[in-house]
Amino acid sequence: MKMPALLCATMAGSAAAETVSCDLSGVPIQFEIDRAQFAPAIDTQEPVRRRVTTVQMGEAQFPAEPIMMGDVRGFWAEGMGGSDIMMVMQGDGSAVYANTRAGERLTGTCEVLQ
Repeated sequence: MKMPALLCATMAGSAAAETVSCDLSGVPIQFEIDRAQFAPAIDTQEPVRRRVTTVQMGEAQFPAEPIMMGDVRGFWAEGMGGSDIMMVMQGDGSAVYANTRAGERLTGTCEVLQ
């Protein structure tokens, strides 16, 4: 029995996603990184791919650009008033969230769930 191409693509996409779950200064943060978004273009004429995730931070949700470099995970987002928000998790699980304009800095740990 053959699976429709859309179903196969959906299954492959979800298998490539990692969920990052954090506790930063008592604030729960969770987001997904879809590894397929980091795949190189097949053709040079292909448009630039937009990398996006949804961050759940306590009761708030917001869109962000995921970061994946080796064993480093995180995200960047634009905050209120054009501020930059960045969260970076190191390979050992230690993590820092910063919103420099608001003077907010949270530290703690994260883990990658498959």
